[in-house]
Amino acid sequence: MGSDGPFTTAQLELIRSQPALAAPPGVIANFDSPSNNNKLAIAVIAVCMTLTALCAFVRAFTRIHHLKRMRLEDSIGLVALPFFVAGTWILGTIPQNSGLFVHQWDIRVKDLETFIYDYVRITILYCVALMLTKASILVEWVHLFVPVSRTPFYWICHGMIWSNCCLYVTTIITINLTCRPRDRIWQRYLPGACIDIDAFNLFITAFHLVFDLLMLLLPHRVIWKLSLSTQQKVGISTVFSVGVVTCVCAAGRVVSAVMMKASSDATYAYSRHLLWGLAEITTAELVFCVPAIPLMLRHPNVLHRIRAFVQSRMPTRQSRENISPLHSQHDAQPEVSGREDPMYKYPWTDGNRDVNLAEFQLGRSRESHTSNHLEVRPKKYQGGILRTTEIDITHDY
Repeated sequence: MGSDGPFTTAQLELIRSQPALAAPPGVIANFDSPSNNNKLAIAVIAVCMTLTALCAFVRAFTRIHHLKRMRLEDSIGLVALPFFVAGTWILGTIPQNSGLFVHQWDIRVKDLETFIYDYVRITILYCVALMLTKASILVEWVHLFVPVSRTPFYWICHGMIWSNCCLYVTTIITINLTCRPRDRIWQRYLPGACIDIDAFNLFITAFHLVFDLLMLLLPHRVIWKLSLSTQQKVGISTVFSVGVVTCVCAAGRVVSAVMMKASSDATYAYSRHLLWGLAEITTAELVFCVPAIPLMLRHPNVLHRIRAFVQSRMPTRQSRENISPLHSQHDAQPEVSGREDPMYKYPWTDGNRDVNLAEFQLGRSRESHTSNHLEVRPKKYQGGILRTTEIDITHDY
């Protein structure tokens, strides 16, 4: 009979077919169709993937179409996306295998191996994605708030960048070296030794929460010292307050880490921890991409043109003084000379429609054949929009 490590093949198959955890008193294990929350997990995964894709599109669109340049933070954020997609893809395959939010006593040891192995891979990929995303956020803040000299804000951001990288690199190394041999991380029946990874998770998630809170507060100190109006400061501060959601997700991970430490039901507790991690990285992408949304809305685009088209079809409010001359002399040909005539003022309105200017011809004034000034003779004024004027005003600070 062959052997596989310290166990024979028959012994290994027997071990892997056993329940992964003893069921609580009065509970009967259900290996065939255990209860789960796969539908909820798939919905969360779909929402997070959609939000991240939209944010990445907005960021790329504003950089390529409007600004027409890419900076260092854009490249770093672009590198982070494949790690996020890969980790989320693996997370999406778990419901097809062991399932998410399944109690450990409802699965076998071989299913637990697959779940823990996927958990390790997802955690590593998410750590890389979060490391790069937070670094790109801080690099962008340096470009935004430190235009010339190296202020204390510059050094704080760079210190946080390197601390962030060291923190996540340490996390990745620790996860990979949790057990000796490494296979014992997901095959706990192998002989060897492991550190208390649950205690490490609790420590590292609490550290991440503190880091996220510092990132939330950091730009506001600079924003409220800018030479702007209070309304502008509130608007900019609101954009940079999206990080509140990231802090909430980081706090959720801390709570889930506490439950992981207190519970022996690893599959259920780890499922909660994975979804909070997915939410945290999604909101970090929002923090990175949300400042690009006002830039996109400020430039002409499809949404802006649709809004202008709708506004052009809305009725305009005209005063009685401007309307009465037009109705009282409906068939008259108004004359517009070099001098401003108060009797014939047209209600110019803003919109987005084409006007056939060929109907407007130049002619001589009928009152004075000796004068050389020109007049505009409209065919007949129908109250439509004559011209659209759009002005973009941009302030750079």
